[in-house]
Amino acid sequence: MSQAVATATGRPEKVQEPALRGDPINAGRYTSSEYFRQEWQRMWMRTWQIGGVSYQAAEPGDYLVTELGPESVLLVRQQDGSMKGFFNVCPHRGTRVMAGDEGSAERFTCPYHGWQFDHTGVVVAAPNADDFPQGNPCGHLRMKPVQVAELFGFIWFNMDAEAPSLTECLGPNVVEEIGSYRMEKMVRVLNMSTQADCNWKIITDNFNEAYHVQVLHPELIPYIESQADICQFDLLRGGHNRGWFPAHQPSMLYQGESVPEPLASMVREWDIDPEQWQGKNRLADIRLEVQKQKRRLGAARGFAHYEHLKDYQLTDYIIYNLFPNSVITVGPDGVQLLRPRPHETDPQKCYFDHWWLVPEIEGRTMTPSPAGGPDLPVADAEHEFVEYGTKTLGTTTDQDLSIAAVQQKGLSSAAMDDFYLSHQERRVQRFHEVLNDYVEGNTAARSV
Repeated sequence: MSQAVATATGRPEKVQEPALRGDPINAGRYTSSEYFRQEWQRMWMRTWQIGGVSYQAAEPGDYLVTELGPESVLLVRQQDGSMKGFFNVCPHRGTRVMAGDEGSAERFTCPYHGWQFDHTGVVVAAPNADDFPQGNPCGHLRMKPVQVAELFGFIWFNMDAEAPSLTECLGPNVVEEIGSYRMEKMVRVLNMSTQADCNWKIITDNFNEAYHVQVLHPELIPYIESQADICQFDLLRGGHNRGWFPAHQPSMLYQGESVPEPLASMVREWDIDPEQWQGKNRLADIRLEVQKQKRRLGAARGFAHYEHLKDYQLTDYIIYNLFPNSVITVGPDGVQLLRPRPHETDPQKCYFDHWWLVPEIEGRTMTPSPAGGPDLPVADAEHEFVEYGTKTLGTTTDQDLSIAAVQQKGLSSAAMDDFYLSHQERRVQRFHEVLNDYVEGNTAARSV
C-alpha cells in the first residue's frame, strides 16, 4: 500500500510537533534507586492516573482502592454522584484504612484503633474521642484528599492538589478523539495484572514506538500496518502522543496475494468474500470496503457506537500514550488499556495491567479475547493477578514483557551508552524529555 493510498482513506489530523532537544537517554534512569526516588516525588506525585472504571463505584458509598508505587488511594462515590479521593491512610497513626479492591460502606473504619470516616473523609467517630489534648478529632481531622475526575468511563486521581485539571493536562486532541468512542458505555471484560522484571519506563518506551513490531510481533502483519512511512505518529502537548495504524488490510510487509487469516475471518463478518480480493492491488483496498460495509450494516446489527466514529475509526487502531504511563489503544470494537506502574521500592521491577473494554451489543454475550484462548463473557471481569510465565496475558503482551526483561539486563551492563534513536522513535525521545522536565522542575517546558 502506498503513502498516497493511506492519506486518501482518512487518518487523524496531523498536528504541529514540538521541537525535540535531543536530551541524552542513559541506562541509569532505569536502574538507579536515587533516580527512582526523584521520579516518584517529582513526577508520579504530580500526574493524573487511572484508578478504576466508573461503574465499579456507581452508587453512593461505593469505593475503590487503587495502588500506585508505595501509595494507596481510596476513591468514593458521594451522595451527589460525584467522586472524592483520599490517601488511604488514617491520620491518627498512619494505618491503611481500607483493604481489597472495591466495595460499599456507610463508613470507613481504621482496623487498628477503630477511627471511623464518612464518605467525605472526615473523622466521625473515635474511641475515647475526648482523650486528646489537641481536641476531639471528630469533625476536625480527615484523610488527606487527592484530586479526582471522571473521563472516558474511568475514575482518575492526582495526588497533587495544585495540579491542573485532567482535561487541561490531556488537551483537546485526546479528550475529543478518545471521547468519540463512548468508552463510558463499555464494559471491562479483561482485567489482568502481573509483576514484570523491568523498570516501568522500558514498557512505556516499547509502546512509544512501532519500530519493533516487524521483528517482535510478526503475527500482526496480516492485518495491521506498522511501517513508519505509512503510519502516522504525533507528538501532542504535555508529553502525550498518538500513533495511527491502518488496519483491516495486510501490511506492506505481507508477501502473499490472497487475504490471510485472521483478516479473512474479520471481513467475512461484514459479508465480504475474501476470495474476491486477490492480488496486491485488491488487498490494498479491502480496508475501504470494510468501512463501507460497517457504515451500511452496523446500525442494524446493533453497533450503534459506529455513528460517532469517522470512517478510518471503523477499521484502524490509534494508540494514545498518555504521559506518563497510560496507553489507550482505541479500535472500532473495543478499547485496550496497557499500563506499567512503578514497584514500591525496586527500580528494576514494575507492575503491568491489561484491560480490555467492549461495547455491549444486543444479542452478543461473548467477545473475542485479546489475550488468546476462548471468547470472554461480555460482563465485568474480576481482577486476576497472574504470575508472569504461568498464564498468557496475550501473545503480543507476552512478547513485549519477555523482551523487556532481556532489555533490563542489558541496561545494567557497563557497555551501555546513551540510546541511539531513529526518527520514528521520536516519541521515546519526547517522553524522556518531558520526564526530565518533571524531575528537574521545569514546569513551563512540560506543558508544551
